[in-house]
Amino acid sequence: MLFGAAVAVTRLAHAEAPTVTDTGLRPVAPERPQWSPANPLAPGVWPTDLPWQNTFLYLENSTTTQSVGVGTAYQSRNPYYELTLGLRPRFYLVQEEQREINFGADIGVTSERTNSDSTTKRGEWSATDFEFVTRFAYVLREGKDGATELDVRLPRVTLPTSKLSYDSGKILGVGARVLLAEDILLQGREAAFFPDIELGLRAEYGYQFTRAVEPSNSGLERLRIDPDGRAVVSDQLGGATFAAHSAVFGALAALYVHQTVLWSLLLDVRPAWHYPVRHDVEICGVVLTGCATPSGTPDPQTRSVVTGFTSDLLVTLNDVLGLSFGYANLTAQLGPDGRRRGVFYSPDARFYAQLNVGLDQLYVGVSQRSSRHARAGRGVHQF
Repeated sequence: MLFGAAVAVTRLAHAEAPTVTDTGLRPVAPERPQWSPANPLAPGVWPTDLPWQNTFLYLENSTTTQSVGVGTAYQSRNPYYELTLGLRPRFYLVQEEQREINFGADIGVTSERTNSDSTTKRGEWSATDFEFVTRFAYVLREGKDGATELDVRLPRVTLPTSKLSYDSGKILGVGARVLLAEDILLQGREAAFFPDIELGLRAEYGYQFTRAVEPSNSGLERLRIDPDGRAVVSDQLGGATFAAHSAVFGALAALYVHQTVLWSLLLDVRPAWHYPVRHDVEICGVVLTGCATPSGTPDPQTRSVVTGFTSDLLVTLNDVLGLSFGYANLTAQLGPDGRRRGVFYSPDARFYAQLNVGLDQLYVGVSQRSSRHARAGRGVHQF
């Protein structure tokens, strides 16, 4: 499915290099486009001048490493394969060589195609969590050896549109991200191999609004046994509370192996601070002596840590299509058995392949071809 779609779109969008500017494309020049925050594409791709440029449609396929026999042995087989179709629109308000302001989003739908235990029905489709962001980018320094860019995303708004988030009681997530990136020239921007490398540091903060301090579902009527041995109805989904505050601290490196091949590495740590559990609430009517105060840990641990590692190889096929292959391990620092998990591998590790379709490039290519055919049919020559 992935490569079939790639071939179909490639045939549709393929055309000779544009030589005019009235269709939205910049004129072709022999050298590589100048690096700037307004041109984040591969070195060999000319960006369009449309206000919604860098808008992508993506198709992602991912599976756990254990599903394909990579990693430690498992006690029982539970293969997992997921298909995601999404859209990353972007609209520019300001787009200059030294700065830019744009609005972006990430919306999509996903389906677990195997008979795993993550969904109620096999192949069930559900929305992902929708994310909306305002992005400010500035070139702080630019010289012969490279450039320094500051990227600020404020605010970042996450809507709990996925089934898991909505059913557990999440309402809204807000946050911000700051990225400081240094673009270092290696062989030079016009070199075919190893033109440059980009190194960066990022920090994020997020706050989660919820209906209750612990995951709950008002439509759930789960029977539990109270301290008096009686069956009561509860809507609580688990014993752990929500993470009210979360942060991300990470480092990244992106190396252009070739003008059309980008290899990136990302390593980050994600601490979170959960809502505390109150132990000073009296429980009455369950003991003969009256009310009792439940005991608990004097200083309970309310912080958890998730670690992440991603290795990604992006191949730009043409101005429209890009193929990405990667490995990602995003997992809790402590496993269910209390043992510390590795940063580079865990039972949660995944392989993925993603097809990216540049909708602005596709639109300009199709429009230009239609315009040429219309002029040829009317016998009109353009000088």
